[in-house]
Amino acid sequence: MKKTILITGAGSGIGKDTAIALAKRGHKVIATTETEEQSTALQKEIKSLGIDLIIFKLDITNENDRKKIEDHDLDVLINNAGIGESGSLAEIDFNKVRNNFEVNVFSSFEISQLALKKMFVKKQGTILFISSLAGRMTMPFLGPYCMTKFAISSGAEAMRSEIHTIFKNIHISLIEPGAFHTGFNQKIFQKNTNG
Repeated sequence: MKKTILITGAGSGIGKDTAIALAKRGHKVIATTETEEQSTALQKEIKSLGIDLIIFKLDITNENDRKKIEDHDLDVLINNAGIGESGSLAEIDFNKVRNNFEVNVFSSFEISQLALKKMFVKKQGTILFISSLAGRMTMPFLGPYCMTKFAISSGAEAMRSEIHTIFKNIHISLIEPGAFHTGFNQKIFQKNTNG
């Protein structure tokens, strides 16, 4: 059955690959990116693949950008957008940690609340949170990132339990991938070595 699926953080890595794979299966895919530059690059790439995607900038930390999802009747929201901060919790600038929580946790749950409003009316839908094995197992010098992933995993489980008591056809799912070579992990470690 064809679904309308919105993916955040589809400018690269798992988000981009997922958007392309789902579009190839015939779903209506809305691939959103943090920046206009990422949107333009993705549009050029999919033209060469002959894939039909709706692509636009949606910075999940921007309230006006988040509201863009209200223009779409979503069956599925995939919360994939995220950043990673590394460093020693004994020394890291905590503004970096706060920003990591803002992107990975708070903004993902805020956009989920917007999607759920329409899902509640339809009494069906699915929200996926992309967490990480780092949300189950702490790694030294990745504390800021691990903390956010623990929070996502916990929050998604709480949301699932809450919603399931009222709506049996609204599903909250959690995906916790390990390390994949998408460039994301390399960026995290590069931040740590570059200060």
